[in-house]
Amino acid sequence: MQRRFLQVMLTQSGREVITAADGEAAWDILQKERIQIGITDWMMPTLSGLELIRQIRAANLPYYTYLVLLTSKSEQNSIVEGL
Repeated sequence: MQRRFLQVMLTQSGREVITAADGEAAWDILQKERIQIGITDWMMPTLSGLELIRQIRAANLPYYTYLVLLTSKSEQNSIVEGL
């Protein structure tokens, strides 16, 4: 539901939006498409948002992707880990 909401809001603001159902699908897209900004949830099936971000950074892609990690986690150690 949240993915769809973000998609509608960003599309209405004139952005091109590509969605993925899980972390593995997002990783596949990121390897094929030049994505400028990625928005990911921490809790996703197959590959968490945090794991996805680590994988993106470790891959040294030929372009930079800005990343936003969404989460409902509020513990201080989770916030630090997410940063």
